[in-house]
Amino acid sequence: MKRLILLSAMVALIFGSATAQEATGPVLLNYKILQKKAAKSDEAIQAEKTAVKPTTWISRGKLFQDVDNQGLEQAQLGMDETMLKVTYKDPVSVETTEDNKKILKYDYINYIFENGRLRGWTRNEPIVEKPLDEALKSYKKAIDLTEESKRAKLEDKLKPQFDELKTQFQRYGQNQYYLENYKDALYAFEAILDVNKFEVYNGLIDTLMVNYSGIVARELGRQAKEAGNEKEAEEMYRKTIKYYQDLAEIGSGGSSAYIQMTRDFYAIGDTLGAIENLKHGLELYPDSTILVTVTAQAYYLMKDNEGGLEFIQERLNEKPQCPAAYYWKGLLITNKSDVEEDLIKEALAYYDTSLMYDPTNANVWYQSGYVNYAVGANYFEQESYEEDPGMREELNKKGVGYYEASVEKLEKAISVAAGDRTIVKEALDLLKRMYYKLYGGDDERYLDVNERLKNL
Repeated sequence: MKRLILLSAMVALIFGSATAQEATGPVLLNYKILQKKAAKSDEAIQAEKTAVKPTTWISRGKLFQDVDNQGLEQAQLGMDETMLKVTYKDPVSVETTEDNKKILKYDYINYIFENGRLRGWTRNEPIVEKPLDEALKSYKKAIDLTEESKRAKLEDKLKPQFDELKTQFQRYGQNQYYLENYKDALYAFEAILDVNKFEVYNGLIDTLMVNYSGIVARELGRQAKEAGNEKEAEEMYRKTIKYYQDLAEIGSGGSSAYIQMTRDFYAIGDTLGAIENLKHGLELYPDSTILVTVTAQAYYLMKDNEGGLEFIQERLNEKPQCPAAYYWKGLLITNKSDVEEDLIKEALAYYDTSLMYDPTNANVWYQSGYVNYAVGANYFEQESYEEDPGMREELNKKGVGYYEASVEKLEKAISVAAGDRTIVKEALDLLKRMYYKLYGGDDERYLDVNERLKNL
């Protein structure tokens, strides 16, 4: 399975900061004591007198944050086994997996090492499945039970706990992502966004967590689609789109946020939705060439040439020197099975105009070269069937003319391709065919292209 990579430059700090200890030495949380406290807390929230007290729920919230921290008080991602054992002593047992991971097993937690470094963990006999969820619910309940006039003061008092809770959710989410438990990872990252809804954060938007949530939702959408669960796939892709729209609304991600969303619209077959979204992006980023390209491409793929040309004309009315618009105008007018030569010449003229405004675009040079090659090859094919000598000569002359024009374009494409191996290889393949046709297999130009292909 292709794994996505989450940005986690600060993950070691995140992993360990949740329970930073005084220099006098680590104080480890005791599983059985926490278990007993959890049982007492369960009784307290059921008892008539204590269940209505905010302090009962605040204590419960803090308790379940401790439950989550148990076994992770001094752990940091990337630490080696020796450092772990300094705090947690020797494990009950050690297991090496088929994929060469080493698991140090303790009574209530297992630490997973790869290449000698801590990468994640799993729980044995957890006190509750999702202690952080219990903590968040408890703090919300405490606020609900507090007089409205005093809630702001309580939230301000609890902010250090909220900050710590977000750090713990991020740690949990990254671990679940590592374990490929993507639903739990998404739950954790979304929980951070939920914590930020407390009034004490004044509408804080954590762009990193929004981005994480979008990435994981997209992965879940992909998995659901592969499994044939179209309903769940659409739900996840729509969620991804919403997250990227949230980022775009605050100017985070720039025009690339709209490109990202296009992938998700396509995944659920909503090309029209993709186009509308891209047009909205162009309203915000009118100078974005890539947005023009992706929007025109959407029309092209739908074979909605009329709609595409209307869009391109609107673009040219606003930006008459937009190279991408001329390129796509050439593509769109020829986006059909049967194209007359006059229309092809018109398309080639649009490509030339595009290159006049941006002579560094290897794709346009290649496209122009390819079209010239295709028309020339068609004339040579007609020549092979023609019996009339005069007509054969005329057809050959036209074929040579298009081939010579193609050679010039393709050589230019190679020179500006900037290491794009695909363009270079495709251009050389076409040049090889044309040089052979024009000059034969012993010609120096043919031999040179052949050698360039071998060395590619």
